[in-house]
Amino acid sequence: MQMNVELPKEFEQQLQQSVIKVVTETLGTLNSDSKFNEYMDKQQCATYLNISVSTFNSWLKNESIPFALIGGSYRFKKSEIDKFMLSKQK
Repeated sequence: MQMNVELPKEFEQQLQQSVIKVVTETLGTLNSDSKFNEYMDKQQCATYLNISVSTFNSWLKNESIPFALIGGSYRFKKSEIDKFMLSKQK
């Protein structure tokens, strides 16, 4: 059974603003609670993935791990590493 309810525009706008506020605050809390920065070096990234640095270096050589190379230093964006790991799920 489907029911259509029409809300007053003002109430609908207030509800929408409240939802946006809660989602924004929640996302901000998730980002600030993480002990890992958004950009990580090799050591931090290996720790984040719970693997050794040598294993991480092997993955870096043999897999398509996304990275930025700045002045000879590798930097890995946490969200891109998460996407990479999801792409490897079977």
